[in-house]
Amino acid sequence: MFFAASLGTFIVVIDQSATSIVTPTIAEHFKIDIPTSQWITLVYILSVTALMMPAGVIADTIGRKKVWIFGLLIFSLASLITSMATNLFFVLMGKISMGIGAAGVQANGVAIVGEVFPDSERGKAMGLHMSVVGVGAVGGQLVGGIIESLFGWRAIYVFMFGFGLLAMFVASFLLKKDQESNVRESTLANLDWLGTILSAAFLSLFILTINFANKIGWSSIYIISSFIISIAIFIIFIAWENFYSNPMLPLQIFKRKMFSLGSLARGLCFTASSFSNLLLPFYLISVIGMPTNEAAMLLIPRAACLVIFGPISGKIADKIGTSIPAFIGMLMSTIAMAIYFSVTLESHIIVIIIASTLEGLGIAIFMAPNSSAIMGSAGRIYYGIVSAFLNLTRNAGHIFGIALPALIVASTMSSLGYDPDLSDIEKLKDIGLRQAYVTAMNKAFFIAMIITICTGALSLFVKQSNAITQTENS
Repeated sequence: MFFAASLGTFIVVIDQSATSIVTPTIAEHFKIDIPTSQWITLVYILSVTALMMPAGVIADTIGRKKVWIFGLLIFSLASLITSMATNLFFVLMGKISMGIGAAGVQANGVAIVGEVFPDSERGKAMGLHMSVVGVGAVGGQLVGGIIESLFGWRAIYVFMFGFGLLAMFVASFLLKKDQESNVRESTLANLDWLGTILSAAFLSLFILTINFANKIGWSSIYIISSFIISIAIFIIFIAWENFYSNPMLPLQIFKRKMFSLGSLARGLCFTASSFSNLLLPFYLISVIGMPTNEAAMLLIPRAACLVIFGPISGKIADKIGTSIPAFIGMLMSTIAMAIYFSVTLESHIIVIIIASTLEGLGIAIFMAPNSSAIMGSAGRIYYGIVSAFLNLTRNAGHIFGIALPALIVASTMSSLGYDPDLSDIEKLKDIGLRQAYVTAMNKAFFIAMIITICTGALSLFVKQSNAITQTENS
């Protein structure tokens, strides 16, 4: 079962990282500018995020195996359609369809892996799942680059079509049928369709608003109005979920301290870690002039930490509980943010390598215990929706972790008299411009350091041990 779950998770993760590599090639093929090409990634994120929780609750209703296989089928067919696209419109439609299929996979990956292992080894399960994600993230860039260079960008989606079908057939034979005790007593007929629509509308509008806020200004009447509308939709969603007898998101699980605090800590962790994803490439490539391929190599130690130390941390959490490993992980991430905070124009590249490795190690040590605590606090009957919610908090953290540092950098550089634009090679000869970016980057990483400190403090209150887990689920 774990092998079947790993194949499905691996291919949807590869798609995300491989697409990021070939987006410039696709943009050149269809003669589109950079802002327009970003929609290739954005429409995928929108469809996955908006449908994540509905996919989770449908899986809890009709069974995770069915949703998993159907999701892989949609993903595979959509990949084939994308490979044959004759214009940007069909590329976008293909990516939206791939997102729909990927939602069924991403929403249930953690749940399926969690069911393979007993409660006493849940931390180990979460760590192994993290390893698969880490391998996919690194492998996607490598596989995507090799395939594109040999056969062109369309071949990548043909590859994902074939791999997706393979993952689907393996899952059909290896995944066990859901036990009745792990399926909620409901049918698609009385599924919370209004809650599904409200959650999708809120998430889509909220993500789009944040995406456009840094482009047209946070004080724009359109941005402010969109935030107000999205908040209103969210309030209506919460009211409906409290009213409906079979809600999509059972709000009572948020009354469990370990679930609520653990979810908040998880979202904050992904927010802080996304700072470096946005800021470091500009520092390495634009500010100090490092070649792109060399800068990309610096990501390998971070990803390697996820692959190697995720399972180790999970095993430790299974033995001693989740709070201490999670706290230690955030302590390491805090040290990494402090190092980033101290970086200057003259800093040696080894400083970045040390900080990046420490950050990856910290995330790896934190994430498995945190995921284990959240899953254990909810119980197996809610594994589908909670698995989806875990991925939703990750996506939300990434969105905030990109929007917040972008806002900090833009406002700081403007206050220093420089436009937040590092695209002009001639302008980059001005040491003042580069220093302004470093100053802004330092300020952003100070905020990230505060976030990791808060995350570590929260982790100390998520004190789930194996004994507690067994009691709750018995």
